[in-house]
Amino acid sequence: MIATYILLVVLLTHIALFKKIIFKWNIFGVFFIATIIFAVIGVLAFPFFKPYFFRAFISFKLELISDSDIIQTQIILVCGLLLVLYAYMFSLNLLYGKVKCINHLNFKENISDNLSNINYYFISILIVLFVFTYLFINRDVVITGIAQGMLGREPEALLASRRGITSNYLYTIIVYNMLPFVTIVSLYKSIRKNTLYSRVSFLILFSISFFLILMLFQKRPLIIFMLSLLLAGHVFRGKLVAKKRKRKVLSKRQKKRKYIIYFGFLFSLLLILYYSATTYQFQNLFEAILKLSEIVLTRVFGRLSIPAFMYVHYFPEVGEHYGLTNIGMLSNVFGFEHFEDTKTLYTYFSKSDKDGSLAINSIVDFYGGFGYAGLFVGNVMLGFLLAVLDRILNKLEKNNINIVFTVFCFVFAYYLSQASLPRALMGYGFVFFIFMWLILQRGFKIKLRRFA
Repeated sequence: MIATYILLVVLLTHIALFKKIIFKWNIFGVFFIATIIFAVIGVLAFPFFKPYFFRAFISFKLELISDSDIIQTQIILVCGLLLVLYAYMFSLNLLYGKVKCINHLNFKENISDNLSNINYYFISILIVLFVFTYLFINRDVVITGIAQGMLGREPEALLASRRGITSNYLYTIIVYNMLPFVTIVSLYKSIRKNTLYSRVSFLILFSISFFLILMLFQKRPLIIFMLSLLLAGHVFRGKLVAKKRKRKVLSKRQKKRKYIIYFGFLFSLLLILYYSATTYQFQNLFEAILKLSEIVLTRVFGRLSIPAFMYVHYFPEVGEHYGLTNIGMLSNVFGFEHFEDTKTLYTYFSKSDKDGSLAINSIVDFYGGFGYAGLFVGNVMLGFLLAVLDRILNKLEKNNINIVFTVFCFVFAYYLSQASLPRALMGYGFVFFIFMWLILQRGFKIKLRRFA
């Protein structure tokens, strides 16, 4: 455990030294904090709580993970994260001539309007028509997922419905990314205009988004959507308090109470979703809340840390590093055999014969693909990418569509802590965020700030 303590001290020292960069509303900060929460904490805590991890993830062959695997995984993850940090700072120094602490949500300008209303209404109607047509065609899958999966608490039915409804890539991308994008644009219009029509329009789009994301039969997309909505609403309400309109300003205590209620609602929603996805039987409500809260916390701090150990154990001792063969699009274009890394490792470590897959963050994916060379080159490249993206966002004018795009860039940064870079770009939709951002610009013209 000495190595664990050393890595912990090194990591905490870096957080203390560079807190002005990390704890800001920028792309790197979201990525860094999300990776700490969802991967690093679990990986560093594993040696101290090994018996608990074995009980909590009893369906996996965790006994295959040796002490050397644990230490190696900790070194890979912490060093990879610090590589991103140093590459990010070096890139900022190149771009600005200094290490600038960027905060995209801290600005003094008024939020201007650069939204193409024609494109917004056209895209919104097209999306709604497509998704409901798709749901009608696949109504049996949806009905099964609701009746047997969620209400009947049958995990097998839930999993089958999830695979059935997300088998169409276009539908998944639209519900994951494009529909939430137009919903948050609608939120802006509702706050800005404050008319009955704008409020009703937002409520309709929000209800559709909430329902359709729920019908993906996954928990994460719904929580991310609700958090994005909260963040965008916070920015818009803070900057769109027009002097023309009298509005009661909430005290700090009232604001805290409001956010506590909101996060309490999200946590309760998670408990309900996990309840519907498990077969646990509870004697009373108190027991149910305690057990489901434990499940939520183990999924938050263990779901990505456990696969990290698996990747380090598997590559290259059991299988060779996979390079770019795990990217399905490249295998289709160039005709090489597709290596499904997340499914392969799930099958190798699972104690059952059921199909499934793992989730792995971008840092460990670079190691899985190319070994230590990939860990170094990939994370340096990632740090540069995050710096360039922060630079671009910082140059954008603070108008409505640019702010919505910035919020979804935060979503992209979050997904880098959950998935590889190619999957975050395509599978989780950053490319489609860019598409929505471009097509909703008035006159397709991107406006920049006078200073940045």
